[in-house]
Amino acid sequence: MVPPWADDQPGTPLPAAPPKRFQAFRRNFGSYLKGGDKSDLRRALGHYARTSTGGSSVGPRRFGTVYTTGGDLYSVLSSLGGDGADATTRGLSKESLTGQPLDVVCQRLAEALAPENGDSDRIREAIDEAMLEVLGEDEDFDPDRLDEETVHRILSEYLSQAVFQEIVEEVGGSWANAPDEKKTPEAEAELLELIRVVVDEKLGPRLAGQKGLSRAEVHRFMRESVTEVWQEWESYDD
Repeated sequence: MVPPWADDQPGTPLPAAPPKRFQAFRRNFGSYLKGGDKSDLRRALGHYARTSTGGSSVGPRRFGTVYTTGGDLYSVLSSLGGDGADATTRGLSKESLTGQPLDVVCQRLAEALAPENGDSDRIREAIDEAMLEVLGEDEDFDPDRLDEETVHRILSEYLSQAVFQEIVEEVGGSWANAPDEKKTPEAEAELLELIRVVVDEKLGPRLAGQKGLSRAEVHRFMRESVTEVWQEWESYDD
């Protein structure tokens, strides 16, 4: 249920995966795609949290590399917004990035921070989408914009994007239930916004007012937040 490279609790035994663990999730998500009823989306997320991923004691373990990279991302962005020393040790000098197109800076960040495992592409995309969403697609990179509040917003968006990508992949063939080609991006946008709201609700208060966090603290805050997201989704009953 959790790939070994992604496990936040390596060495802790995992429960056996239940048979057809994605069936109810995909059925309800397919109903949401067909009819657009957001109650079907909520039911789908309930099944995803409870059954597909093994509940809040197991599902959040899937994002171990996301949490770890989140700590690294916080460290580098905070450094770029400050003296740049820590970022320079990772080959991301403040001087070389300043004034560069933001998509180039995103690529550099992803190359420096994404792990070399099965989550590499997911984390690269989450970093890219988070930076562009918060800082603006058409902007050149200005490290002076990276105050603590902006870095916190990027972290929340990064975590939201990582969870979103995982769910989108697990929908599988249910995407074929979309009645037309417009419905798929609309459904993706609604799903992402729902995830953003609940992630920000859980992670935001943990980050609020915090400065100079360690990588371990960011990892812990993200882990605790995802656990609470799963607990909320588990309550979405039929």
